[in-house]
Amino acid sequence: MQRVHKVINHLSAQRNMAASTSSVKRAFSSLVSPDSGVVIEKRNNNYLVTLNRPKALNALNTSMIEALTPFYRSVIENGEPSVIVMKGEGGKAFCSGGDVRNLYDMRQEGHSVHDILQFFRIEYELNQIIGTLPDHVTQISLLNGITMGGGVGLSVHGEYRVATENTMFAMPETALGFFPDVGGSYFLPRLPLPGVGMWLALTGARLKSCEVYHSGVATHYVQAEKFLDLENALLDITDDRQIALVLHNFHEASKQEDSKIPCEEVEEHFHNKTPEEIRDSLALSPWGQKQLGLLSKMSPLAVKVTHRQINEGLKLSFPTVFEMELDMCHEFMSGTEFYEGVRSVLVDKDRNPNWKHKTLEEVSQEEVAAYFPRMREFIQSRN
Repeated sequence: MQRVHKVINHLSAQRNMAASTSSVKRAFSSLVSPDSGVVIEKRNNNYLVTLNRPKALNALNTSMIEALTPFYRSVIENGEPSVIVMKGEGGKAFCSGGDVRNLYDMRQEGHSVHDILQFFRIEYELNQIIGTLPDHVTQISLLNGITMGGGVGLSVHGEYRVATENTMFAMPETALGFFPDVGGSYFLPRLPLPGVGMWLALTGARLKSCEVYHSGVATHYVQAEKFLDLENALLDITDDRQIALVLHNFHEASKQEDSKIPCEEVEEHFHNKTPEEIRDSLALSPWGQKQLGLLSKMSPLAVKVTHRQINEGLKLSFPTVFEMELDMCHEFMSGTEFYEGVRSVLVDKDRNPNWKHKTLEEVSQEEVAAYFPRMREFIQSRN
């Protein structure tokens, strides 16, 4: 125990030294062109990955994925212990999501479903690489600001995620007539608080500040003013056994009561209920009525498909959930609901979507089942 304290004290001294030199530009070697939307810089054998589309709130697009995937593969193949620190440029967002507007435009231009699905194929491939990094590569994502959709896929599957008072986390896909993809099928139902994954998935509810930590989405919580010092301390690591100690040294424990997540109500309304039961239950409490207001704006089809997705995802392995999600993507990209959602939120911005169904009851089990054509195969392969 004394030895651990000595190490922590030594790291504290290193942090103080970093603070005194934080204004000094560190020596990096740049690995990719900033034109890709990503800046990757190397210090020793560690890497700083900056998502660099601040005007678009660092939304993930094809060129960013095509820069990141070979980078991760090269670090894995290198075989040397490495730390990857990922952050977003501009201070407002880590990554606000995927570039779904481009998918809408592709459909308007007459591109095939196969062509549109290519974005999801390469995005999910990158998500899986991050989620299965070997022991010698450790990713720490600094969630500075908005973290949604595609940004969740880049961060939540890594070993460490650090939230700050400025972090805002959400998976708002049902408002787009879609579902929380990028591996949402895997991590949402496995969050430690009962019902929280379903709540976030169906309503697109937002978690802010320490709520991101208390929900289990983030592994640590650090004040934003200390992020640069944390970044430098992580990039200066020469022994991967130091990673957990550095994060421990910067982590600021916040009390559970600081979080505004109403755990008991979330469990009461969203745990082990059908979509219709969730809706009816929400009508019975003031907090529930606010959630019902969110839920009523979502695509009924997307809500029922997402509800099944979260339940099925708990049964599947990490790689298999992405196969399931690709099947779901194919069905959504072949239909009209997703494009109508994008039109209403991102194109015309009237927030008045003309959903295929007006109520949950209008969505049949057979229609939902079409989004999960291989579930029996997936379950049998697991057994």
